[in-house]
Amino acid sequence: MSELSAQEAFEIGSLYSRYNLCSDLGDPDGYADCFTADGVLELMPHELRIAGRAALHGHKVRDLATRQGYRRHWNGNLLLERRDDGTVRGRCYLMAFNGPSGELPAIGDCGVYEDDIVLDSGIGGGIDGGTWRFRRRLLTMDASTWTRR
Repeated sequence: MSELSAQEAFEIGSLYSRYNLCSDLGDPDGYADCFTADGVLELMPHELRIAGRAALHGHKVRDLATRQGYRRHWNGNLLLERRDDGTVRGRCYLMAFNGPSGELPAIGDCGVYEDDIVLDSGIGGGIDGGTWRFRRRLLTMDASTWTRR
């Protein structure tokens, strides 16, 4: 395994930030664009699997339509490791907060993300003319108030 360059680590860290901000602030297009065309999000133990950008977009639209108040995602201890095939394994902790407008939030979810990240060639402006995207995100919840919508 080779180390990631500082530029690669920065770009992938920005992917995590973009995902969280698009999810929290109501940008289904930006949210879905964080994934490859065939990208997958899995939530355990909810046994939820969402595959493809159109389905991911629809998932976020439904989430936003039923959300009350605001939501904030926070990731910590991000660890990025390049695999021999050039893909990147990303892992981090999740803590998500929910709150009524104007009030302090409560912890809504905590868990661990395990991600497969790829440089989606030919799209965007990454270091090799591509954009880093999630091919697969597995979120295993330690505890959660989330319900399937």
